[in-house]
Amino acid sequence: MKKLPLTVVKTQLSLKEISIALKISEKDALDKFTDARITSWFAEIWGERLFSYRKHINSNHPGSDAALDLGALGQFEISVRCFNKGTIKFQKSKHIGSGRSASLEDLEEALESVERVVIVDLRKFPKLSFYPIDSKSLLKLLHKNKLTTSGISPTRFDTWIQETFDITVQEIDLTPETAAMY
Repeated sequence: MKKLPLTVVKTQLSLKEISIALKISEKDALDKFTDARITSWFAEIWGERLFSYRKHINSNHPGSDAALDLGALGQFEISVRCFNKGTIKFQKSKHIGSGRSASLEDLEEALESVERVVIVDLRKFPKLSFYPIDSKSLLKLLHKNKLTTSGISPTRFDTWIQETFDITVQEIDLTPETAAMY
């Protein structure tokens, strides 16, 4: 089977500059920014600069985190998901977290409501890798029973990426001086 093309965008932030700006230690910055629940808010903003989409003004926007306006073609909806050591989940945020659950139908509806899922790998923070995955690829995993509401582990994600995609890496500098260029 022919692999699908995928451009993985990589960037690196300055842990020192983050810690100075937030007036916390580099260890505290590393601990906080490797937590996907915290970094996901920032990842939506970084994605704006890397992919030229616009995050929704309301963080509780139903169905997606951002969109790209395609004029007469309508909106191109985007979901952003971060991961570190834990599983990557793809259902809507209202179905993720303590005391919340999702059915397979909820997961399928979440994937069908977006065109792309930008998956942000935090495992080597402050180095970041952004995987803009077509939601159809994730739906195929779901229909093959290889993706459930429990998500996908980082190891299985890496294997799936290698088996499914022909990867091109694009390095982008996201420093404040260059961020305005994107």
